Amino acid sequence: MAEAYDVVVVGGGVVGAATAFHLKRLGCARVALVERGQVCSGGTAKSCAIIRTHYSIPTNTQLAVQSLGVFENFREALDDDEAECGFVNSGYLILAPEGKTADRLAANLDMQARLGAETQPISPAEAIERHPLLSADDIAAVGFEPRSGYADPYLTTTSFVRAARRLGVEVMAERPVTGLLRDGARIAGVRTAGGDIAAGAVVGAIGPWTGALARWAGAELPLEVSRHVVLTFRAAAPYERSLPVVKDLATDNKMYFRPASGGVVLVGTGDHGDPLDEPDAMDETVGLEVTAHQGVQLAHRMPSFAGAELTASWTGPYDITPDWNPVLGPVPGVDGLHVAYGFSGHGFKLAPAVGRVLAQSVLGLVPEVDIAPYRLGRFAEGKLLTGAYGIGSIS
Repeated sequence: MAEAYDVVVVGGGVVGAATAFHLKRLGCARVALVERGQVCSGGTAKSCAIIRTHYSIPTNTQLAVQSLGVFENFREALDDDEAECGFVNSGYLILAPEGKTADRLAANLDMQARLGAETQPISPAEAIERHPLLSADDIAAVGFEPRSGYADPYLTTTSFVRAARRLGVEVMAERPVTGLLRDGARIAGVRTAGGDIAAGAVVGAIGPWTGALARWAGAELPLEVSRHVVLTFRAAAPYERSLPVVKDLATDNKMYFRPASGGVVLVGTGDHGDPLDEPDAMDETVGLEVTAHQGVQLAHRMPSFAGAELTASWTGPYDITPDWNPVLGPVPGVDGLHVAYGFSGHGFKLAPAVGRVLAQSVLGLVPEVDIAPYRLGRFAEGKLLTGAYGIGSIS
């Protein structure tokens, strides 16, 4: 006889863990979280874990503001005195060159402030006061968020998992899902390597691996997977952990950088990345051309990093939708199946709030933030959530 639950959440990353936690907290009697490996071993494990509220899509800002409140008060939010997310309140600077990008930045700051984000325009000179290593000669506009920063993806995810367990969620690690169970047209659970699990509803939160879910469901789930490179550099002086996160819209690949342990700076990009056919077949090699390009851009923005030493590199997968914004909610025509995918590089910072609104939707409650804009049908309807800065993870 198959195991049975009210809701099975597939995917042990931060979105799946937060969703399982909130399902149980909201009163769902029987919840299971199923992960093919160990928790936080997929896309979340590669996250740079930057926390910011700067978006041009209003509902993204709302989710980000709510999530920031969770990161700031993590133990209280999870009702767990042992919960840790590693949040460092370093602040966040977003830099824009003269022209349309600077104009859009100013408009977005106004919108975000109306929605409760603590953000403000500052001058390039004030940005340098907050981050003395910066050169801002080519920067016309700057936004500053004093409450933002960065966190630890592993601590965050495992804390959500532990809090979920304490509420009664059954966590099944090392249990790969191999298919979906059906009762007529309705999804009735999941097939796993350890046996079938019946469920009243299934939530797929497997990010770049959502293509498999689409095949099992026979559904059209627009998804592209790409490979992104992250590098760390060391200069002569240690890079202080208290320095603000920087997003540089003056670069061709929307470079960002933040402090990392060991006195180094972590550098990534907000561009498309390299297309991937399968996330499990990702090439981990980082070419010299990529390293050199990022090194040059970094040295331009921080002259003290000219000649800096590369200390580490890794790659991670992005799950990308046509408008670079997530799909949240039920899959039309496939009763009982709900999805959360397509975060396109900005899932970690939204995850605490996404987990709650997705759980509310699954349980038939009214989500605190309207998730209708994230519906799957928007692509066919031509109602895309297009960010002000074009393609990339700054939506």
